[in-house]
Amino acid sequence: MINMKTWVLTELTQAQKERLPKGYEYVFSKELNKEEIKDVEVIVGRPPFELLPYAKNLKWLQLDSAGSEHYCKAGLLPEGCVLTNATGSFGLTISEYLICTILMLMRNMNLYVRNQEQAKWQIEGPIYSIYGSTFLIVGLGNLGIEFAKRIKALGGYTIGIKKHIEQSVEYIDQLYTMDQIKDVLPKADVVVMALPSTEETRKSFHGEYFDLMKETAIWANVGRGDVVETMDVVNAVKEKKILGAVLDVCDTEPIPADHPIWKEENIIITPHISGTFQLPKTKDIFVDILCENLEAFKNEEPLRNIVDVKEGYRSYALKKS
Repeated sequence: MINMKTWVLTELTQAQKERLPKGYEYVFSKELNKEEIKDVEVIVGRPPFELLPYAKNLKWLQLDSAGSEHYCKAGLLPEGCVLTNATGSFGLTISEYLICTILMLMRNMNLYVRNQEQAKWQIEGPIYSIYGSTFLIVGLGNLGIEFAKRIKALGGYTIGIKKHIEQSVEYIDQLYTMDQIKDVLPKADVVVMALPSTEETRKSFHGEYFDLMKETAIWANVGRGDVVETMDVVNAVKEKKILGAVLDVCDTEPIPADHPIWKEENIIITPHISGTFQLPKTKDIFVDILCENLEAFKNEEPLRNIVDVKEGYRSYALKKS
């Protein structure tokens, strides 16, 4: 297959464009309409859903995000179209986001920032360390493992939760399945949710689970917001069932201005930015994956990060690295 018409919606630098392999007819544009999409064979990025019924010749859609559930609806993509995502691009930036925000709560930095705004010179309570703390990581895709790698380097202990256990996982000290989560929650000093959005994961972290956690524990979500009811997190912090929480994702985005969560000083909220391309290295890693897949697709070889459209996330039975 040569000179396939390939529409690149993702914004790339000139240097990144020059890295893309030959054998494709590239169009670099953030705009795409229903006439243009008709003869496109490959799309890079996230095309508007309403255009996909016109994409009769689309053979492969390479997303520039790890989340892919919205493109898995039955009949949305043409029959035979391969869907791949950008898993592997965001582990670095999200891991550093987690370390930053978790340390803010552990060291009371969220409170000191508020004190500074009020010109208040005041020491705030006890502090905690990553060193010697137990981290429960729920979801061991690329993100979960990259985070565990960094926590181990800082002296933390890691417990992992994954759907199936076939073998040990690097950087994970103990491994459990989701149906065992209630047994390990009491051990955790920090719980990190790194799950995709599927029928199985939606609302899978129940409000009563916070009752099982330490009062000094921190709960963080960088996976999908629909894994929990946001008000359950608010209530857990407000009622001091846990020390604090980090939310980069919520069940409703954006969060309404009158939502009670904004008043909780021990909840750090960010607008779904932990895994964006704001860090230049993240885009470089994505382009590495893109180039690898473009070469593979041209040569009719297995692609990296193929999404199982029935499950809504990357299939681990297919090519990955």
